[in-house]
Amino acid sequence: MKTKLLLLALLMSSLTWAQVVANQVDDFEDGSTENWQIGGAAGPENMPMNVATDGPAGVDDNFLTYTSLGGAGVASKMVIFNAGPTSQWSSNFSSEGVIAIRMNVRALTNNLNLRVAFQGSGTRICTTNAVTVLAGTGWSEITIPISASDFTLVSGGSTIETALTTVSAMRILSSGAPTWAGADAIAATLHLDNITAATTLGVADVDDQDNKFSISPNPATSMLNIRLSNSLDNPNVSIYDVLGKKVFSKTLSAMTSSIDVSRWNSGVYLVRVSADNQTLTQRFVKQ
Repeated sequence: MKTKLLLLALLMSSLTWAQVVANQVDDFEDGSTENWQIGGAAGPENMPMNVATDGPAGVDDNFLTYTSLGGAGVASKMVIFNAGPTSQWSSNFSSEGVIAIRMNVRALTNNLNLRVAFQGSGTRICTTNAVTVLAGTGWSEITIPISASDFTLVSGGSTIETALTTVSAMRILSSGAPTWAGADAIAATLHLDNITAATTLGVADVDDQDNKFSISPNPATSMLNIRLSNSLDNPNVSIYDVLGKKVFSKTLSAMTSSIDVSRWNSGVYLVRVSADNQTLTQRFVKQ
């Protein structure tokens, strides 16, 4: 009996239980799906697949693709998950300082409203706000905040805070409202790459820009004017909403440019100017 117990103890000590690590990235360059799957009676032909080229970096950049079929049968819903003892998306997100899930996405066929959902300590939570990804617009980078205040409690007796410290399953899904099992039954294809356990929302808020660029008017209602200094060579301007979604990007050839923001949603935006090895950021308010 002692020999059997010793062997069992040695076996248990040799098992490796995966857990989330700050700034980890699923980039799919190993040719696998990195544990992402769908449930139910799905066969191999329904599962997410690794594609070897045409990711956000172009040729030879691998990415993950999943196609939901709509209706009520196998693979009908737009939802994928990562779970189990080998999942790299489990354990204590809070202690690792992970406050957002950042990823490159591309939608085909239909628009998607992407959310992140977690299960932990018998409790299921889902991000309150979705990030809309428009079909046919190419690759984009989105950031989904996952601090406790960003979630809706879907079911279970524990708190959102407790669930974030004991995650056993993670889902990426499209839904019009926070859910765990009620993902959209929709015919659509989602491409994913560089799924990151981010410790920042990705865009720093910098107040002092050394007069290297200015924005006006602020608040803005129709046109936003950007004036750059002569010290910035080939600057790229990117604008993000409060969820970290990039809503505008362009390389500017003139020192003064105007951007039509009349159709943008009201709220706070971050304007990021990148040139050479520096990145400068300012806020503006769209009224």
